[in-house]
Amino acid sequence: MINIVVFNAVTGESKQTVHIPEEIAYFANEGEVFFEMGSWANDSNVYFDGVGPSEKQPMPLITIGTPLIANGTDEATISNIPEGVQVQWPDGQTDIVTGGEIRFSVDLPGTYTFRFTAVPYLDREVVIEAIAAA
Repeated sequence: MINIVVFNAVTGESKQTVHIPEEIAYFANEGEVFFEMGSWANDSNVYFDGVGPSEKQPMPLITIGTPLIANGTDEATISNIPEGVQVQWPDGQTDIVTGGEIRFSVDLPGTYTFRFTAVPYLDREVVIEAIAAA
């Protein structure tokens, strides 16, 4: 079996990993490129840099202010976010980060998960715990 990773040729985003027998040919769809890669590579840890596949790097996020007091005014900050990273908020809304940080406050105790994605970084989740105000 060979390991093929398929990429969007324009954005560099990896789309899928395909395992096929060596005797079968693989053909990319329009707008895609693909590379035969070692078994370590998959669609979550590599991207296409315009020339060939490259390994994604860790996203260098910094979280301050957690646990958060669920009083509607206390804030947690996630900073050091690279320009253009997409953030999915706990309610499912997605935004593109342009200022390098996001701030979060809440008035209900609970666990809140943020998901960050961008080529050329590994996807990253940040979990913020909000505790009841005393």
